[in-house]
Amino acid sequence: MPDGGNPWAAAGGQQPWGTGGYPPPGMPGAPGGPMMYPAPQRSLYTNNLAIASLIVGIVCCYFGFIGIGLGIGALRQIKRTGERGKGLAISGIVAGSLGMVLFVLTVIGGAFSVDDFEEDGSRPSHVSPTSDSGLSANSPFRLSLGQCFDRAAAGNARPVDCTSAHFGETYWVQPASEQTSAYPGEDVMKEEAEKLCADRVDTYVADTWSIPDKVVTFYFYPDRVAWKAPAARRIVCFLANEDKSSRTGMLRKYASSLTPDQRQLLDATNQFDKAWGKGPDEDTGVEDDPQAYRTWAKDMSAAANRQATLLSNYRWTTADKATVDRLIAKSRIAATHYQLAAQSTDNATLRTELGLADDNLGDDEIISLRRALGLATQQEEPAKHQGGNSKAV
Repeated sequence: MPDGGNPWAAAGGQQPWGTGGYPPPGMPGAPGGPMMYPAPQRSLYTNNLAIASLIVGIVCCYFGFIGIGLGIGALRQIKRTGERGKGLAISGIVAGSLGMVLFVLTVIGGAFSVDDFEEDGSRPSHVSPTSDSGLSANSPFRLSLGQCFDRAAAGNARPVDCTSAHFGETYWVQPASEQTSAYPGEDVMKEEAEKLCADRVDTYVADTWSIPDKVVTFYFYPDRVAWKAPAARRIVCFLANEDKSSRTGMLRKYASSLTPDQRQLLDATNQFDKAWGKGPDEDTGVEDDPQAYRTWAKDMSAAANRQATLLSNYRWTTADKATVDRLIAKSRIAATHYQLAAQSTDNATLRTELGLADDNLGDDEIISLRRALGLATQQEEPAKHQGGNSKAV
């Protein structure tokens, strides 16, 4: 080799690690040392894909998969070219991943947006499977009896104190009658929820006439997507303003807070009111569906007889006995006319008998007894008895 075999002659005859026979341990070519190579010169430029990944991951969160893809591509290029931007690429991947999670939760967990109700209140609740129970933290299917809640966002029913502004107040919660993996169908769920919630409101508000006019009953029931989470197979009944505005205070008033005479009057008249609330839709006339009216008249006859029996088989202590007797007599007359309406064979007779029955509902006597016993006396029917006021969410 020229220059005495010194391979570094071209560099002035001096080894880059100084004089001596071998390079120091660890340097390239040192005996027993690892084969290390100098790191590539760090680029002064930032990888464009890394920048794009971060921007897409943050701004277009519903398309997070694009940010993830750009971030992965950026990391590969940076490893090859030595460009800057590794932190940006990683941040873009993280932002894109969070965006994908948000998108999935929005699709699966779009439980209820009250502003999106259909006219008949038929919008169901969904559930976000984001916890061990399969329910999101603020899922409406986590609500329990007596809880007030606010609608913080679509899919959420956030429990709040009833003394603060809230949207709804839960008055009944019960598992759906079907619990199999096969979804029973929305029509089945809605029918079950409507009946259940109409029948249970007086277990929570014993005097339903005390419910404000603008407050009506609503309910949550699971749709096909929500049904996949067993914990969501429930029906949740709640009271809320019909115009979906906020309210404060609790409506709960259990029967245990009433006097014996108050409880007896409510038990008797609620029999009648429940049957009344299950009648044909108020927009449906006798001519439109006479058979529906005959079926309803039969139920009303039975309820009127039950009302008369409960009133007569009780020893009243504070109510006026003469007023009670008048109500009993009218109840039995109404029961007779409802029975004749149920047995009618023509629309004219059906209409006439229904009218005679309505004349003997005993509204004046009921209001008089309520006033004497210290109960609410508003003459409007309570929320649970107004046709069509039970609504799905």
